Amino acid sequence: MSKLVALKLTLYLGAAYYIVGAVVHYFGLTLFPWFDGRLYAPYQDSVIALVALILAFFLIVVAHDPIKNIDMLKAIMIAATVASIFSIVIIWKVDFAALGAPDKKLQTIVEGILGFVWVGALLWLYPRKEN
Repeated sequence: MSKLVALKLTLYLGAAYYIVGAVVHYFGLTLFPWFDGRLYAPYQDSVIALVALILAFFLIVVAHDPIKNIDMLKAIMIAATVASIFSIVIIWKVDFAALGAPDKKLQTIVEGILGFVWVGALLWLYPRKEN
């Protein structure tokens, strides 16, 4: 498998991740590591679902032709890095036990780590000019 094919597959997997995340947030489903239904707030989770679908759409567009959409690929990598950092920072900011969802702390850690792994894969697969 070529690196370009692997990059496309990685982007499509990212899109699938965000589509599943959108569904579980919209419907308030408990599905590790996306969401703990005990934290469901209809307005906020509907907005999160919308943003996740938009992100999935961007990932699908970039996956179609990563070379042509290289600037958007860079933006996706930066956004995913920032999102992963935020996931880790949330651990210190939010008292999940007080919210009645203590398992969400581990889920948040997993989300952050998965985000960093995914960005690492994108960096490794990033198309570089052959000199």
